[in-house]
Amino acid sequence: MAPIDYLLGVDGGGTKTLVRLARPDRRVLAQAAGPGSALRNGAVAAWESISATIGQAFANAGLALPPADRLAVGIGIAGDNVAQWAADFRAAAPHYGTLEITSDGVTTLLGAHEGRPGAVIAVGTGTIGIALDTEGNQHVVDGWGFPTGDDGSGAWMGMRAVHHAQQALDGRAARGPLTDAVLALCREETAADTVRDDRDALLDWLSQADQAAFARVARPVVAHAGRDGAARNILQAAAAEITLMAEALDPSRRLPLALSGGLAQALQPYLDARLRLRIVPTRADAADGALLLAQRAMSARVANM
Repeated sequence: MAPIDYLLGVDGGGTKTLVRLARPDRRVLAQAAGPGSALRNGAVAAWESISATIGQAFANAGLALPPADRLAVGIGIAGDNVAQWAADFRAAAPHYGTLEITSDGVTTLLGAHEGRPGAVIAVGTGTIGIALDTEGNQHVVDGWGFPTGDDGSGAWMGMRAVHHAQQALDGRAARGPLTDAVLALCREETAADTVRDDRDALLDWLSQADQAAFARVARPVVAHAGRDGAARNILQAAAAEITLMAEALDPSRRLPLALSGGLAQALQPYLDARLRLRIVPTRADAADGALLLAQRAMSARVANM
């Protein structure tokens, strides 16, 4: 059995994949970011993105990619809670020295509190809340996936922003900076001919929009909330969903609560004041949580040798 030379922590989200490369003691050497690897798009596509990003992480460290059996890999990936997607992903996995796979929510929790009891709500392309109590029990809230779940997420916000743009084009709502920004994004992503009208441009975009595309529309929501009432209302509604998740995760309010993900900072000013007082800084991110997962698996292998 080959010794483990490196740890790899992989955070596989809907919008991007982050890989962190470390020594067996978790001393970080480099990291790399690549395209999203959520399992919704299939196991083959997920592994292509992860493998390419792993290769880039080694390149960023100035290191040659070693044989797979010398790597301990921990992966937190969006969609692992769907049994068939998870099975397909594991079946297609390379033969690493050790490999631990879980949901990106679990690795977010591991990173946020360094494996200790606590609760975390991750707000990015999707949304999930996970709590680990003092007895080792986990409780999960949301993470149901697009389009019926992930309340308060980037994709959730984007869908509401697009709906508002549709109403504005119809004359059912006032047109403001948010609508203009949404339509500009749609034209840019579809390379729509400028002579075509806004309705056609939006329909073209909708014909190919997925979860990640709707999450990108959250950017103009955040950018224009200060001067557009519709954008501000979307953020306020998203914050209300996050508050509900926090109450469901830890009704007793005894666990430290962390808020993580690309939209966490933008949402905090809109949260209930009592909830803001409960929030603690995250100790580390999901990629570090995945590194911890990889290190634990490596230690277990050594103990069983």
